[in-house]
Amino acid sequence: MTWIGVWVNAALSLAKAAGGVLGGSQALLADALHSVSDLASDAVVLFALRFSGEPADHQHPYGHGRMETAAAFSVGLILLTAGVYMLYRSVGDLWIPRPYGLNFLALPFIVLAIALKEGLYRITDSVGRHTSNQALIANAWHHRSDAISSIATLVGVAFALLGYWRADALAAASVAVLVIWAGVRIARESLDDLVDTAPTEEMLARIRAAIEGVEGVKSVHALRTRRIGPHFFVDVHIQVNAALSVAAGHLIAHRGQEAVLSKVSEVSEVNVHVEPDVPIPFSGTGAPGQGSLDT
Repeated sequence: MTWIGVWVNAALSLAKAAGGVLGGSQALLADALHSVSDLASDAVVLFALRFSGEPADHQHPYGHGRMETAAAFSVGLILLTAGVYMLYRSVGDLWIPRPYGLNFLALPFIVLAIALKEGLYRITDSVGRHTSNQALIANAWHHRSDAISSIATLVGVAFALLGYWRADALAAASVAVLVIWAGVRIARESLDDLVDTAPTEEMLARIRAAIEGVEGVKSVHALRTRRIGPHFFVDVHIQVNAALSVAAGHLIAHRGQEAVLSKVSEVSEVNVHVEPDVPIPFSGTGAPGQGSLDT
């Protein structure tokens, strides 16, 4: 899917640049730069897809899933950088006359770009959501932002052809703002995953309910999650009857793992710590309450 985007973005970059020069549109030239940034993001996504599926190893015990998140963050930075540059150029064009005149040759290039990029967005987003691939979903929104920017370009060029010459530069500035917005949103969401931001309350409630429904679990606490690519890893403490044997406690923990894995599809690994339902007398050095016993 990403390779299709590479060839489409390469063709669109050249077509928009040609249309911008032949049609005399600064907005279309800015849109061409946006497509060039799409090419860069496609390269980042291809790199991530190549390595994110690698299995866990000694140096990467949680696997390589975060390559997807890092790739999505990189896509956001690429968009942000391209958008700031486009905004700088377009604001200057509001006061400096263009060296060439705008004409109708720009219009067919813009319409073609809108149709192709919206189609790429729909296909890429569908594949990304089906596979829970963050990098593909981020790249899909990159395609959508390109389609939206081309619509803004179309409106600006149309008004400029009617005699409002600054409309072309205003359209280019609008494109830049849309690109910056998309970059900030993608980078922020990716950064949330990189720093282990908690999932939604609804998902946490489903995890807690799955464990609390296991016979023998008296309470659940210290529930923590982290996202690695499309998967979530869960670390949770449960309390069981202190009179149970180690084997019995281990069986309850195992049932808790199975309950979460079967009822919460986003979770791929669960680590359950078992504690007795009575206070443990503190002895030795260090702060009390910092440790827990695993079965």
